[in-house]
Amino acid sequence: MTEAIWHDDRDAVVALIRSGVDPNAMDEPHRPPLFQALEHQRAEIARRLIAAGADVNRDVGQGWTPLVHAIDIESDAASQTGVPPEAASTELVELLLAFGAEPTARAFELAATYHNHEAWSLLEAAQAGRNRRRT
Repeated sequence: MTEAIWHDDRDAVVALIRSGVDPNAMDEPHRPPLFQALEHQRAEIARRLIAAGADVNRDVGQGWTPLVHAIDIESDAASQTGVPPEAASTELVELLLAFGAEPTARAFELAATYHNHEAWSLLEAAQAGRNRRRT
């Protein structure tokens, strides 16, 4: 799965899923495939993994969930290319929230660290929506 994600080979990812590869299985570098797709900013592969059952709330340690990883990846990519925090992509964050990722304290902390106000706003909106559904 790692190679297919690295090379953005969507057909291979789908074939692996259809052959029974667990979308939550730990792979190199000891992360589930969803984390790898996020790392390489492969939104379509992430979408396919989620559709196949990848856990959008899996914590791989110290509160590091796919949502936290997405905030880190998108914010850091913007920072490294000189893009201001308010212009950072939020495609992965939006995808994960749409599929039920929980806005955790760690996610808010990382959005604040990067001054990613758009990610923060998305987290707040998702949290408010979940709170409304619970009441």
